[in-house]
Amino acid sequence: MTENTFRTAARFAVFYGALFLVLGVMLPFWPVWLKSRGLDASQIGFVLAIGPWMRVIADPLITRGVDRSGHGKRALVLFAGISIAAFSGFFFAQSFWPIVLVTLIYAPVYHVLIPLGDSQTMVAVVRDKLDYGRIRLWGSATFIAGTFGAGWLLTDHPPDVIVPTVFVGLMLVLGATLLLREQNAPARIKHFGGFLDLLRDRAFLYFVLAASAVQASHAVLNGFSVIHWREAGLSGTLIALLWAGSVVAEIILFAVSGSAVRRLGPFGLLSLGAVAGLIRWIILAETTALPGLIVAQTLHAATFGATYLATMHFIAARAPAGLKASAQGTYASVSGVVMGISMLLAGGLYGMIEESAFYAMAVVCAFAILIGLAARREVNRAG
Repeated sequence: MTENTFRTAARFAVFYGALFLVLGVMLPFWPVWLKSRGLDASQIGFVLAIGPWMRVIADPLITRGVDRSGHGKRALVLFAGISIAAFSGFFFAQSFWPIVLVTLIYAPVYHVLIPLGDSQTMVAVVRDKLDYGRIRLWGSATFIAGTFGAGWLLTDHPPDVIVPTVFVGLMLVLGATLLLREQNAPARIKHFGGFLDLLRDRAFLYFVLAASAVQASHAVLNGFSVIHWREAGLSGTLIALLWAGSVVAEIILFAVSGSAVRRLGPFGLLSLGAVAGLIRWIILAETTALPGLIVAQTLHAATFGATYLATMHFIAARAPAGLKASAQGTYASVSGVVMGISMLLAGGLYGMIEESAFYAMAVVCAFAILIGLAARREVNRAG
């Protein structure tokens, strides 16, 4: 790796590090803060579903605009800044409807940083032959730091501490976006023909639907596992260790991602993620015993990590030049629909049947297996 490519990889590693530090705090512990504001399980599920639903509209529009302009870095800086301003509203939102209103603004502008960042990164990965997994693993490492830090804080502090912690993380995200260099050029295709061809590609749509379903199957885990495990008597530190352990497994996969992608390919990785999801959610539905939880959390390497790698490499190979961000936005939109439905389902089911809601997530993974097979058939049919 030359000095220039090393610097490019290092800048993206810092970006993912900051981005996922915030998610490491919010993903496991934001439901705890919501519950402390008096929200019940259905209301928590509704709030958590807002982000995915908003991304259905926001991500394709924003990413398509970025493809047309070529200003990917500028968009990252802009939306990182807006995220800070929007998140400030949570310092004052103390009940359901104010929280909903702030979330409507914050969620789409923060989460659009993921497809925008991925599209910038994958351009550099393809051009400079960088190892995406080894760049992305730094995000997983800081996710662990965020989870550990938040778990440690919650041991001796009330859930109120989560909001200022996330705010500091968002400031780091803004700083990281300022370090990036522009990777895109403006799209030569100024009409919607190329984009419509992408939407008519059934293999692409089937694949992103299957990948979205696997990722959406994490809804009960993301929304209610911390609440469930706390009620089962697990300490905040132990819960943080379980979350951190799952991401350590993910980091190990990312560290060998080059070999994994070469051996399994996007479809093999997708199948691995879906099958692992079936097993993982059944385990979590059946037990809160520590050995079972450790096994289930280790499977995160496949359910999230393998599925994520499959999606990034499939999109990089399938989407034409000038439509990379648009393809990422389309995936985010499809993912938003599926995750939004899954999050609403998770909230309602957990409120009624608690841990048995994990069985529904296993069904989602079974659906993903079938759709993934359909995507593979479309690719084989096209030759």
